[in-house]
Amino acid sequence: MERILMLGCDAIARGAIEAGISYASSYPGTPATQILEYIAKNSNVKAEWSVNEKVAYEVAYGVSLTGRRALCSMKHVGLNVASDPFMTSAYLGVRGGLVLAVGDDPGAYSSQNEQDSRFYASFAKIPCLEPSDAQEAKEMTYLAFDISEELALPVMVRSITRLLHCYAPVSLGNIKPEKEIKLEKNPDYLIAIPKNVVRLHRELNKKQEKIKKLIEKYEFNKIFPGKGEKGIIACGITYLYARELEESLPTLKISAYPVDENLIKDFVTGLDEVIVMEEGYPFVENIARKYSSNIIGKLSGDLPLEGELGPEPLLKIFGRIKSSDSVNSLIPRPPMLCPGCPHREFYKALNEARPSFVTGDIGCYTLGANPPLWAIDTCLCMGASISKAAGIASQGVKRVVAVIGDSTFIHSGIPALINAVYNKLNILVCILDNSSVAMTGHQPTPVIGITAKGEDTKKLDLAELCRACGADSVEVVDPYDKKTTYEAIKRGLDNPGVNVIIAQRACVLLAKKLRS
Repeated sequence: MERILMLGCDAIARGAIEAGISYASSYPGTPATQILEYIAKNSNVKAEWSVNEKVAYEVAYGVSLTGRRALCSMKHVGLNVASDPFMTSAYLGVRGGLVLAVGDDPGAYSSQNEQDSRFYASFAKIPCLEPSDAQEAKEMTYLAFDISEELALPVMVRSITRLLHCYAPVSLGNIKPEKEIKLEKNPDYLIAIPKNVVRLHRELNKKQEKIKKLIEKYEFNKIFPGKGEKGIIACGITYLYARELEESLPTLKISAYPVDENLIKDFVTGLDEVIVMEEGYPFVENIARKYSSNIIGKLSGDLPLEGELGPEPLLKIFGRIKSSDSVNSLIPRPPMLCPGCPHREFYKALNEARPSFVTGDIGCYTLGANPPLWAIDTCLCMGASISKAAGIASQGVKRVVAVIGDSTFIHSGIPALINAVYNKLNILVCILDNSSVAMTGHQPTPVIGITAKGEDTKKLDLAELCRACGADSVEVVDPYDKKTTYEAIKRGLDNPGVNVIIAQRACVLLAKKLRS
């Protein structure tokens, strides 16, 4: 059996390929981007960069209805966007295996929050698997498709940046053939209308015991005996931390949810102290505290409630270093716009035009908020720049600017633009079109006319799209032409209505990559 070094992302992708998937969908987002990239480059599986996570999940669900297997991957905040179809799909159930691979980002290395996707799985009442290393990531993803089909439910595979972006040895297995297409009509189970949903919810509730039995069958959650009166409950990757720090202690490894509370009760009973280690929120710790008052963790203040768990707090809690010591000697190196970046030139022109307030969005251009540009005043989430600008302008504030990237505009900015036009607001929308999803590694967008598999497809014309949305004016400029860009911004600020400027120039790193 071949054994190679793989990223955690690649291992999840490989597990899905070996499970015989027919389709993979995603929207680029760190730390989960490479999952779909691996599938697109290393298999014959059809793969797509969807315009957003909601669409990605709905496409994958559609594939499942044909009886075939599909993988949908995204980062944790992407699940917020996909939560509408995700929640209801648990009621309707799946036909072919449907696995949702989610990359959480404790420490917010490339994210606007640190939310814990295990709560989404619990909220939806579906199984969630959490691997501790790349090998488990591959194996659990493979098994997740079998579990999905046995339960007729989507299954989540939740991992974190630290695992997804690290290399580890992985044993490759054989690839299953694709399933036959079996598309059947069944309105009572496939149409989410009031006459069906209460019954479907009741059936989902009945599946909870079966989920727990399957988790027990596969021994995802397991007690490793040890010596002493102190124990460790370790979830996901923290199991590796536990084995490295105190291998001799009794350890309960948690790799799947929902957790059998009796297992936790049995483990903590009789122990003088139990350390609960988990990346994210105190999900398991809250359960453990029902059965013991001697729990050490995030809620006790011994481990941080925010940020990545990391080595420093764990070394302190296990007495390896003093509480006053620090192991982080790295000099802070904040991200910055690349040399020659067209966004920088655009922001120089924007600053000279003196807008009253600039609402930003998610992408490379968010770095315009940093010195020396200081060009952005707020950033919330994907697509919110236009909506926020509209809200500010609705109160009579003039010369308000929304800055959004081409991919983010397609992702969730279009409805906000239509909304601003419909409600007769006065804002300037600046779409910074650098011809890729640059922040996550230059993935293609509909503006480029290239698919995830590198095939040519139709190109989206942003200017025509904005005109179709009713924008009062649309201008396309080259941000390297500062005079023309500045004059366009001035006109957009001074003119009433919704005015759009498209600053169009490819990312310099992408251009360099294409030349090579």
